[in-house]
Amino acid sequence: MMLLLTTLLATVLVACNEKAEPTEGTEKEEESELTAEEVYTKALEASEKMESAEVDMKLEQQISSEADGVAMDTESDFTTKMTLDPLATHLKGTTKMNMAGTENLPAMEMEMYLVDNAMYVFSDQMGQWMKMEGASMEMIQQMAGQQPDPSQQLKMLKDYADQLSFEQSSDEFILKLKADGEKFNELIQEMLKEQMPPELMQEMGEEEQQAIEDMKVNSMSFELYLDKETYQMNKFNMDMDMTMQPEGDAINIVQKVDSTYSNINSIDKIEVPEEVKNDAVVQ
Repeated sequence: MMLLLTTLLATVLVACNEKAEPTEGTEKEEESELTAEEVYTKALEASEKMESAEVDMKLEQQISSEADGVAMDTESDFTTKMTLDPLATHLKGTTKMNMAGTENLPAMEMEMYLVDNAMYVFSDQMGQWMKMEGASMEMIQQMAGQQPDPSQQLKMLKDYADQLSFEQSSDEFILKLKADGEKFNELIQEMLKEQMPPELMQEMGEEEQQAIEDMKVNSMSFELYLDKETYQMNKFNMDMDMTMQPEGDAINIVQKVDSTYSNINSIDKIEVPEEVKNDAVVQ
């Protein structure tokens, strides 16, 4: 949450110090006079007070290989409940994959708990619960604990301020960023290196590190919707087109993510059911 808000709202702060442009259908009496800077400050304050949330996410992804022309389409639909202190997550949903030359495959069910320094994962493909702990969990916690530096991100994003729009409807502030080109790709590389734990980079082999360096973001767009009363996030949407070259073979990845946030600060303590703990096989 902090990463998304800091990244996009910092861009707004640089972009202008004017109020949001009203969208079609917004009544005059519903318009807010708050400036981008004021919305930025209030949204960051709201995000710092967030203790829990529920996220419904739909993901559409297409992966295609230039070498053999094979493409795989994936559609996922997940509901995630999360608490931040202590850090805990319960995810449940389905994923459906289609590949050229194969019949329609059934959707795969998946469920995951991230609680008490352990991760429990189930999919109907595996047919049983798996438990990850130790070194694997330490790496996950390090990634979850990485905190962005707002001032540094503000500096990195200043070149993209003219590509962002700041709008308002009757009940939401709407932030949109659409960018492409080499300059934006350099920004993504810089942010990835800043947010990725050094230990993870060290454990990666040369091929994995090279794959990250060779990754190219062809285009990316964000939409973020903030509630006008609470300044909490209502929706976050992202479209991304990127290319990777593992072992020299170009692979294109196109993603579309639509996320809806609800029940903020209303999620009860997340616990792993005893039957899951008893049935899980340690990895």
